Amino acid sequence: MSRDESSRKSLREEIVELRAEKESLEEELRSLRSHLSASENQIKAIRGSVTYRVGSLVVNSRTPRGLVRLPWRLLKIYMEYKSRQSKKIGQEVGGEPEREEDLVDNRPVYDQLWVGFYDSGRKTESLEVDAFQKNFLESKQLSAAAGEVFEFFLPFDSGLPPFSLDEEFSITVNELTRKGKVLCSRELKSPVNSYRSAHAYIGNDSLGLSFVHHVSSSSCDGLKLEFRISDSGSLDEGAKKFSEVRYRTLSPGVSVIVPCYKGEGTIIRCLNYLANQTLESERYEVIVVLNGYPDSSESLIADFMKQYPDLDVKVLKTEVPSAGNARNLGLSSAVFEYTTFVDDDDFVSENYLESMWRGGSYDHISIASVLDVDASGEVHDNVINQQLENAKNYKACRYADISSVLTMNACKMLPTSLASQLCYNSQLRSGEDVCYFTRYITRFSPGINLSPVRSKATYYRFLSSQSVSRQPASFDFNVEQRLGVIQSIDRCLPFVGDKEGREFLVSKIMAQSSFMQTYLENHRDEVGRYASLVQMEPVNFRYDKHVASSLSEVIVYSYCFAPYVDTAGIVMAKRIREEGVPVDVVCNTMAGVRDVDDRLDRITAGLIGRQITINGRPSFSSWPEIKHFADNAQKSVLKIEKSRKPYQVIYSRAMWVASHFAAVLHKIREPDVVWRAEFSDPILRDVNGNDRDVELELGWLKSSGVLTALSKRGIEVPETKNLFFWCEFLVYTLADEIIFTNENQLQYMLSYSGLTSEEISSVKAKSVVQHHPSLPKEFYNISNPMYELDEDVVNIAYFGGFYATRGLSEIFSLLSKFSGSLGRIHFHVFTSDREKVLSEALSLGISRNVSVNSYVAFVDFLALTNQFDCLLVNDAITSEVKSINPYLPSKLSDYMGSESDVWAVVEEGSVLHKISDSDESGRILMSRSGDQESHMDVMHKLLERKFGDA
Repeated sequence: MSRDESSRKSLREEIVELRAEKESLEEELRSLRSHLSASENQIKAIRGSVTYRVGSLVVNSRTPRGLVRLPWRLLKIYMEYKSRQSKKIGQEVGGEPEREEDLVDNRPVYDQLWVGFYDSGRKTESLEVDAFQKNFLESKQLSAAAGEVFEFFLPFDSGLPPFSLDEEFSITVNELTRKGKVLCSRELKSPVNSYRSAHAYIGNDSLGLSFVHHVSSSSCDGLKLEFRISDSGSLDEGAKKFSEVRYRTLSPGVSVIVPCYKGEGTIIRCLNYLANQTLESERYEVIVVLNGYPDSSESLIADFMKQYPDLDVKVLKTEVPSAGNARNLGLSSAVFEYTTFVDDDDFVSENYLESMWRGGSYDHISIASVLDVDASGEVHDNVINQQLENAKNYKACRYADISSVLTMNACKMLPTSLASQLCYNSQLRSGEDVCYFTRYITRFSPGINLSPVRSKATYYRFLSSQSVSRQPASFDFNVEQRLGVIQSIDRCLPFVGDKEGREFLVSKIMAQSSFMQTYLENHRDEVGRYASLVQMEPVNFRYDKHVASSLSEVIVYSYCFAPYVDTAGIVMAKRIREEGVPVDVVCNTMAGVRDVDDRLDRITAGLIGRQITINGRPSFSSWPEIKHFADNAQKSVLKIEKSRKPYQVIYSRAMWVASHFAAVLHKIREPDVVWRAEFSDPILRDVNGNDRDVELELGWLKSSGVLTALSKRGIEVPETKNLFFWCEFLVYTLADEIIFTNENQLQYMLSYSGLTSEEISSVKAKSVVQHHPSLPKEFYNISNPMYELDEDVVNIAYFGGFYATRGLSEIFSLLSKFSGSLGRIHFHVFTSDREKVLSEALSLGISRNVSVNSYVAFVDFLALTNQFDCLLVNDAITSEVKSINPYLPSKLSDYMGSESDVWAVVEEGSVLHKISDSDESGRILMSRSGDQESHMDVMHKLLERKFGDA
């Protein structure tokens, strides 16, 4: 290398490093700006406080004039403070909360119709409905009095509403005198909120329409409901199902729900604090739900009730040891307008219920302080409470400001009607509170009321080594249970419209995934097990990518990759799944030449971290595009490695040769990295045995360091410019492991490689043969395509293209000759060559035996393979052009994962022939290409298997 060339290379490397350093600095600058913004918000809060303003005045009033003016300024601040305090006092005795400070969203949820969970066991009364007109119903009059709260339910029969809720629909609530005079009316109009997303939030088929009415008129003696839909609709069919409305009366006050599981050592302390509240006893009730195996808690509670006869205590019992199920039971029995939850080993301050209730509003969640108590009784502050203390001074409290507290059961009060529209998932063994409150917040978008924090209302949380959140690390708790929570929350994501709600939901998913990430970092042998669980559940927010990117030590170069629909990309995805190791992937955009099917991401879910897509024009053989991919792939990987450890392994797979060229550059840059390279098929030789002839740029091999690397290894540099030769040659010489999909391919490719016998021995020593992997049977059930089959015939499916070396001509010809005896054979062909197949079937007079369809997506193809009696796979015929058949159809691996029989039409000596010959499952029926008798034999066996005769 000349001095000038060396200088230019050094300059290029310096430019690359400077660019990478610039990007790193820009990222650091963005992070600093984010921290600065948070600090500025804190400074604003501090500067808005009375303490800061008074302190500033005192410090800065050093002149005689300043000292004279100081008392007047202090008086002004004091008057402002008193004014704010009087407003807060007014709110605590029944006024609305200070929305500017406390609430994020002012949506009037009180005036909306909601589809939610309907518990048929809920203690409700019946309100009869009379039908008067086609689209109008009216209820009987219901006794009511001022101040009462009525929660109405319109249960759906079999989970379905009695009419389309897409209709223009309204409910009018009339407050009446005893004589029927209308005092005031309130109309609730469609659309009904979250109808289509109700199941995503609730996870229960028992649905109903619900709304609440607060009786406002002091002269009210009764309520009457009117139901109306648009003139185009009809209530006739639905009237029978709609003829009874359920309701319950909710009194002003708070229902306290206390799940009690083995609580004999703590339940009385909890109840004692609830018995000594400053809130009047007639304004609250305590619902204790004994769940699980019985202990002495029930008798202790009975003694407590005798000691406090004026306190309304209900005791419910269930054998199900689930706090979530216990809370559901409590919500069903609640009789007050608001609900709060207290665990049996926790307790609350004396002003807790009063502070919560005084600031209650239907449009927000009231939140109190939360402190920790250890076994010795000592009280401790915590991060959660520090968030609340800071947030109480913010002008507007966002979900992100107090994210930690929002999804725990403690220290919150909810409107009972909204709370009971959802239910706790009692199937979860942990994290049911995270699911419940995440769903509540993203469904109802409540504001935040922190007035109880300001008034020192406190929830005391008992710290115990036995608590669910303090379980020892295990795959069950850190992975399986966390996945259950994530999947429950993730289902709601498509139905959350507002930005803050989406960010909150995502933050909760990420918090749960961090448990998994920490565990898997220390238990990498269980990553494959984790990924198998992720792959079986559709994912909206790709939390799995965040987990995998933190664990990945492998970079995969796959020019074509899922979700692009291409055999090469799909097989690479299957290979990643088979390996069960987290990886990052570099691929090229295939837009314009391949379709996209996002369902393919299910194959690698849990295992793909970063997926870098190079924006280059897709090409199999254009050197400029291949070079563009290889160069830009390395730039992308270098950028990634600036913020993480270098990759330990690189994996590349080709028919698309750009994958290997990108891997070559990586191997040259990091000689110690392990390079595993896979050939899907021969690269240099095409199916007819001819060399593919495309030139690469030798100057690139020189400038990129390829020739130097070969020279250092003592490898003689070939003189050819053939792109495909170089692809194979560089893998043979530089890769640490070479994967061939079958033994014939290995033998054939080395036969024309031009390598010496010593070099061939070296290649064989680092080569392995791995057939295409099959996916688990669960993947065959992801899709459910509708395809009609005649069960009076043997249905044989063929999926694929038609080429000079591969087709169905000899099978079709046989059908035309023996259409009588083989008339019960029917072929279903799925191909892009529809016209060609139809023309051939018509010319042979067998069109009634052949159905021709377009290609189907891979996931649908998997599902379809289970529906046929037999699946046909055939060899490419190579006997006249190749010494040995190097191909193994990738479809065989997919067929073997199905439940159907497989008909293999083989070429003598092929790998498909060897596999079929050694099959012991009895599923593979083999016939030889060109041997019509063997084809006839297979079809007769298929007839016999299905119908018991030939």
